[in-house]
Amino acid sequence: MQVTGFSWLGIGVNDFPDAVSFFRDVMGLRVAIEDDRGVAMLQVAERQVLEIFGPNTKGRELCAPPVMAFEVDDLAIARAELVSKGVELIGDIGSWNGFEWLYFRGPGNHIFAVKKTPPDGWETNETA
Repeated sequence: MQVTGFSWLGIGVNDFPDAVSFFRDVMGLRVAIEDDRGVAMLQVAERQVLEIFGPNTKGRELCAPPVMAFEVDDLAIARAELVSKGVELIGDIGSWNGFEWLYFRGPGNHIFAVKKTPPDGWETNETA
């Protein structure tokens, strides 16, 4: 597996509007995607995203405390290498809007992920 950089940080929160406001207004991050389910993606740097999961979202429980993803070129290869090294996988490969990811348990029982960002990424999606 070839890790090409930091890709994603997921944060599960109880107060979704407050968290979005904090990272947008205090930290100066641009909201690239925000949906009515309580999920928002904010741009940190080129091809780096902070994703916020509000209450009642699938990612809320999984990403509390925060979870970081490592960008990889090929998720199937990364999965095979993790399995071959005895790493505990959490669920199957997921996908949404061209993104693909896979959660795994790392040192100290912490959850991490490997992720593949679509070539055109989310940076071009303009929302509120």
